[in-house]
Amino acid sequence: METKVVKQCEAFGVVEVGDLFAFEGKAFLKDLTGATAMEFSVGSLPAGEALPFKHKHKQNEEVYVFLSGSGVMTLDGDDFPVASGSVVRVDPSVVRTHRNTGDAPLVFLCFQAKAGSLEQATLDDGELI
Repeated sequence: METKVVKQCEAFGVVEVGDLFAFEGKAFLKDLTGATAMEFSVGSLPAGEALPFKHKHKQNEEVYVFLSGSGVMTLDGDDFPVASGSVVRVDPSVVRTHRNTGDAPLVFLCFQAKAGSLEQATLDDGELI
């Protein structure tokens, strides 16, 4: 997938990643957008493919949002079906991986931030202007 930085400054970052449903692989967007509080990525796993590794984190929890396709997410050895609309939060210590069990790409967003670091929810933090 080809990413294009439209504008990055101290206050915001705008990036074009193209058609999320027409690429394979993974693109990490933290640096491209100038984000300072989380890592996030878009990913697409081809039909019948699996991540070639399992992993866990030292500090960061992850949230996966599945946009299309179908697959299985394995969390500490337990399998959970995922498809468009599935959202999975994973604690740093949980060993995780996922695989595409369908016949179309498994497309997802992944967000990660330091576990326990959220100090304000949107309703408390937002200001109407």
